[in-house]
Amino acid sequence: MLENFRKIVLLAVTCFAIAGYAAPAAGSKSDLVSAMSAVTAHKVTSGNFKQVKTIKKLNRDFVSTGTFTITNGQGILWNVEKPFPSRLTISGEKMVQESANGKKTEMAAKDNAVFAEFSRTIQAVFSGDVIELEKNFIVSFKKSGNSYVVNLAPLEATVRSVVVNMVLEVSQEFDKVTLIDAEGNTTVYEFSNHSH
Repeated sequence: MLENFRKIVLLAVTCFAIAGYAAPAAGSKSDLVSAMSAVTAHKVTSGNFKQVKTIKKLNRDFVSTGTFTITNGQGILWNVEKPFPSRLTISGEKMVQESANGKKTEMAAKDNAVFAEFSRTIQAVFSGDVIELEKNFIVSFKKSGNSYVVNLAPLEATVRSVVVNMVLEVSQEFDKVTLIDAEGNTTVYEFSNHSH
């Protein structure tokens, strides 16, 4: 279940983007509100993704591709097409993972305190609610041209045990995100072909 939870953490934050790891300088709160409003303005966002996970100990990259759909306030549908087909549906109440052969695994938030806490945290990110973000993260922010760089360091220990930092770069769309996990591994998501 911990591996499934790691997938939730890595997938649920796919709506944002990053260019580098340096902590951005503080920006104004109104700019942060504008950035979050821009990326959460659409009820439904769909597109393609490419994920590159770098495992530090192995000095190896693992690549997967597929499609995603984010429904604001409801959850994420994540379809992995390569290298192995699978489907992951994440909402505030549960996560359902379906393999290519149709086998389903379900985890309910009410049965898992760690998932429940992370779900609340991710809902804050999805909502673009800056007050909620500040309840869940140490937030720093910088505007760079037409893009916004947001550094989110989780406050909750259960979340921090899986993801220690999220550095996001957002424009009007979800472009790219890099996550740093508790073991120093990185996962980079690139997004393209957005539709609403």
